Amino acid sequence: MRKCKQIIAILLVLIISVTGCADNSRNQQKSQSTRTEATKKNETKKDKNKKYNYDFSIYEDGRTFSDEQLSEQSEFETFLHEIFVEEMSQNTITTHFSIEHPENYGIEDFEATWGEISDLVGDEAATEINGILDALVEFDYDALTYEQQLMYDILKGYLETELAGSEYPLFDSAFSPISGLQGELPIIFSEYDFLSKDDIDDYITLLNASYNYIEQLCDYEVYRMEQGYTLTEESLDDVIAQCKEFVEEEPNCLRPVFEEKLNQFGSLTEEEKSQYMTAFDNGMSETLLPAYNLIIDTLTQIKEQEQSEHGLCNYENGSEYYEYLVRHNTGSARTVDELYQMMEEEIDRCSMGISTLFIANSNLYEDMMNYEYSTDDPEEMLEILISALEEDFPSAVNDEYTLNYVPESLESMMSPAFYLVPPIDNPKRNVIYINQSEEYAAMELFPTVAHEGFPGHMYQMNYFYSLEPHYFRSLLSFNGYSEGWAQYIETCYSYQYAGMSSSFAKASEYNASFSFALYCMVDIGVNYYGWDYEDTAEFLSQYIGENEEAVAEIYNTMIDEPTVYLRYYVGYLEILSLREEAEEILDSGFDIREFHRFLLEIGPCQYDVIENRMESWMDRVMAE
Repeated sequence: MRKCKQIIAILLVLIISVTGCADNSRNQQKSQSTRTEATKKNETKKDKNKKYNYDFSIYEDGRTFSDEQLSEQSEFETFLHEIFVEEMSQNTITTHFSIEHPENYGIEDFEATWGEISDLVGDEAATEINGILDALVEFDYDALTYEQQLMYDILKGYLETELAGSEYPLFDSAFSPISGLQGELPIIFSEYDFLSKDDIDDYITLLNASYNYIEQLCDYEVYRMEQGYTLTEESLDDVIAQCKEFVEEEPNCLRPVFEEKLNQFGSLTEEEKSQYMTAFDNGMSETLLPAYNLIIDTLTQIKEQEQSEHGLCNYENGSEYYEYLVRHNTGSARTVDELYQMMEEEIDRCSMGISTLFIANSNLYEDMMNYEYSTDDPEEMLEILISALEEDFPSAVNDEYTLNYVPESLESMMSPAFYLVPPIDNPKRNVIYINQSEEYAAMELFPTVAHEGFPGHMYQMNYFYSLEPHYFRSLLSFNGYSEGWAQYIETCYSYQYAGMSSSFAKASEYNASFSFALYCMVDIGVNYYGWDYEDTAEFLSQYIGENEEAVAEIYNTMIDEPTVYLRYYVGYLEILSLREEAEEILDSGFDIREFHRFLLEIGPCQYDVIENRMESWMDRVMAE
């Protein structure tokens, strides 16, 4: 899911800015030096005329095991299963959306609940994480299968990252404008499938319990305020407006959805349907709508106090929290300084590249501004993308999906588009939402559909599920991988798949990467380097001119939702880095489809884990 009020970088500015890229040649020399070293290092392995064999499983390494090692593997499996069941049983929402048949995974029936706002903060959270880590490192790593070793590495890295973040519970708000709960709840209730009558009963129970759950979050928001942590005034206004729009909608957008689900269920009597509709109406009027009014009242109260006006680094331990947040949301092991440097280098690369294209075609800018896609129908776009992707990617394993449009009353809360991850035991339950809000009317729909559908989120998730990965892999979320993949697709492939000429598509790619680099550099500048509004305005003025409205929006977004753009862009940069490494080492034997297959098969995890496995993968490719 993403919300990106993208400010298209003024491309002509890039031509001017290239004269300021004095460091570009140094960066190119450094990159060339690195490539030369890599080439020398692998000269003995590489045959430039050889076509390598990619036909092997990345989850097996051909080892045989003793009975003692097999016993260790069985104990490790039990360990993973216990963690999975414990975490999946924390609340009904997690279980319902992750697994259609939890009983098949040893998850017993439990009372429908939202779960409690965790009391495990600070030392208590660290104690719990350390307990799992201590148990994990007791296992004999060498005795585990290759796939188990992968899960070991992923889990260990994940726990170590979360351990670092457990010390900073007050920095995060539940009601941010882009990814806040006020926007998620309507989608949860809209997409809550009724596979059994128990599901309908659970839905009503959750509806009736929503006020108590939101009340806990509102109380916590007040506590954050008392400790000096709040959203900005502009963001408070945005969330309040979003909630009012949902409350004032007549009829509420959830009612027809609930009624349609009852009618589709099929095995209810008319009396039962009537009883459920009455229960729904009561739950809305007595619980959910009052809960939204409580959010409004709470944030209005907070708005009367002094709001946050600065980035994370201005708070005690804020820089350390930001470092955690970057690692958590990007999956990259690079330091914040290293990431900022990568973005500077990408700015230079895009500036140089697009300048070259403009010199070759002086009408390119005008052509880009006037370009029209061949269709404005999302389903037709998906058909085009399914066919086009086979040149660079493995064929799609599933083309079943449901395309929905965001209800009008929710448009202000929702992203331009988003994809709902299907349950692990029913990967064909794919849902894509398109937001038709006027706010996004100027955005290009085709790249967005590629990002969410093929070969973006839906394609990636379905391909991974087709391998029947260990169910434990679904427990841990890695936005840096999933959003990085989708951003890579959108930036590097959607434009050419739309039918643009090669130069046109390349210019669009440069522009997209350049724009995201600006956002992310502001994010780091505000939250890590201490930029204030004036610093941000001065930085952006080099690229978008004197645009106070744009500067204010970007600045406030970075304060309220740090790393919101980094989770897309850093993953994109990491994938480019991995691809460059593979191209250099495999040379003429490099196959872009097989590189993509490797990324798809390794699945969501941290990029240092991916790079480590890719090195082993390349060794096997060249040894076959």
